[in-house]
Amino acid sequence: MMLPVSLAYLITDALPHYQWPTLDQPHLYYADIAPLIAQFEEQAGVGVQHIGNSYEGKPIHRITVGHGPLTVLAWTQMHGDEPTTTAAVLDWLNMLSTTGGPGLPAGWASQVTLHIIPMLNPDGAQRRTRVNAQGIDINRDARALQSPEGQLLHAQVTALSPDIAFNLHDQSRYYAAGNSGLPATLAFLAPPFNAGDDINPSRLQAMQLITAMFQAVNACVPGHVSRYEDSFSARCFGDSVAARGVSTILIESGAARKDPHRQQARSLTVVALHTALCTLLANAADRYSAAQYQAIPVNRENGLYDFLLKGVTQHPEHGAPFRCDIGINADAGKPGQIVAIGDLTGLGAFYSHQCNDWTALSGKQVCITTAFTLTDARYLNWLRLGVTSFYDPDGLLTIETCLPVNVVVTTGKHPPPCVQPGDAAVMLLRYDSGRLAAILGSHWQRL
Repeated sequence: MMLPVSLAYLITDALPHYQWPTLDQPHLYYADIAPLIAQFEEQAGVGVQHIGNSYEGKPIHRITVGHGPLTVLAWTQMHGDEPTTTAAVLDWLNMLSTTGGPGLPAGWASQVTLHIIPMLNPDGAQRRTRVNAQGIDINRDARALQSPEGQLLHAQVTALSPDIAFNLHDQSRYYAAGNSGLPATLAFLAPPFNAGDDINPSRLQAMQLITAMFQAVNACVPGHVSRYEDSFSARCFGDSVAARGVSTILIESGAARKDPHRQQARSLTVVALHTALCTLLANAADRYSAAQYQAIPVNRENGLYDFLLKGVTQHPEHGAPFRCDIGINADAGKPGQIVAIGDLTGLGAFYSHQCNDWTALSGKQVCITTAFTLTDARYLNWLRLGVTSFYDPDGLLTIETCLPVNVVVTTGKHPPPCVQPGDAAVMLLRYDSGRLAAILGSHWQRL
């Protein structure tokens, strides 16, 4: 068998030929994948079965390739707002059903039966929410089975009795890979099957496969791959499936710099899945150990910021000046929030800047008393005058600028004398001995 590192490059070279271009989007709905499912229905060697419906009646399908004794089951988007792996599995299916892909043995389709359920939660996908139309988190419904989607997945696991299961998700963009300060673009977990966190043969196999996948993916993006950590919960599907003696693997697709649609994670998920399949069919999992799995860097929650300013000097109106780092997280179109101040050494960011000679300025507030339209030009003029927030209790302000604006509607509270955690991330900085700049969310604007 090819080494995972060598295999990784072969997969990434092949992938552009099999990726569905229509799936390069910030979010995926059922309408986006329905035409592709219809294409698979017409393809020889591919089985498509309508296995049930969502709470609101949207169809849920299972796509199958191969007809061998080794049974693999994967499902995606059980959280409706986590679309990355849905694109990945459809790319993978396209490759498998067309050429099989690099590293697979001749006659591989007679050795394995691969079942994939893309988009288990189409109602949540339509709403762009984690939960289904009932408001239920399907991944916490493995025990009560109160959702039709949870009942469907439970029935599939029972009927198919898989040897391997892939539970595919997206994770927060703010996870870092260990202490690297780099985004965790992919993370893996062999979920526990009991509260004792014990290792039985099926979980050991999951750890071994994850080690092979880690080596392959890490060869493509060194330092951007991590190990997810979680405790046992009987409500969770991954843990519940693992408790049946199934080698269960969680893959969390994460963020990368300058990659708003998570296309890098999409490709790397295919690298991971294909590496696992090749490892299984080569009977090579025993080459890896639980110790190697445990050595994978741990996912670091809140280890990243959207924007990190290092070494800013603050001059409060009352009190001595001090230097600090400032971490900012920002949603598109919103001011975002200052989430941390102080020594942020060892933490990373999608964008960072060393600000040793920069000074944070106290902001001013304007009270809106007459109807007023805030355009880009007007907003920048207010910022040059030191205004960082608008008090608008009567809704008189019309915002036409695309830049984040801090609007206060419930109180006329003025900005604090220096930047504080929890503040809207709209702030002014003096740099280069007098030049003025604004930080607007994760946007940098010279004034």
